[in-house]
Amino acid sequence: MTHPSSEATGRPVRPGLFECNPPRLLGSRCDACGTAVFPSRDFCPRCRSEATRIGVPLSAQGAVHSYTVVHQAPGGRATPYVLAYVDLDDEVRVLARLDHAPTEVHIGMRVLLALGAVRHDSDGPVIGYHFVADAGARELQA
Repeated sequence: MTHPSSEATGRPVRPGLFECNPPRLLGSRCDACGTAVFPSRDFCPRCRSEATRIGVPLSAQGAVHSYTVVHQAPGGRATPYVLAYVDLDDEVRVLARLDHAPTEVHIGMRVLLALGAVRHDSDGPVIGYHFVADAGARELQA
């Protein structure tokens, strides 16, 4: 797996949400039933166990489960952009922006996690996560 180049210098939008090198989302995994979730929780949403490990690195690869093209957004955000549910390879579903041409996105499209500046403030860039197309992936034909 080759990670896309990521503009990962700056402070994260929220501490504990992801690792920068290599880019990985941090979730939680239940010790009782094995369920993984993102973002991290101190209890399992499936079995309600409080025996969870926080800050577990999740897969940086996945496939588009569903998506929409956003045409209206708050000021300062360019439109149109793609907002997608991505099923990570370790069975965690994540909602995030997909940095790809809206006309070329499709269900099942393989994607990779990437990091980049989402805004700048007085302390410098604030880093967030998004997904990009995995150009090297082969997709299953239905």
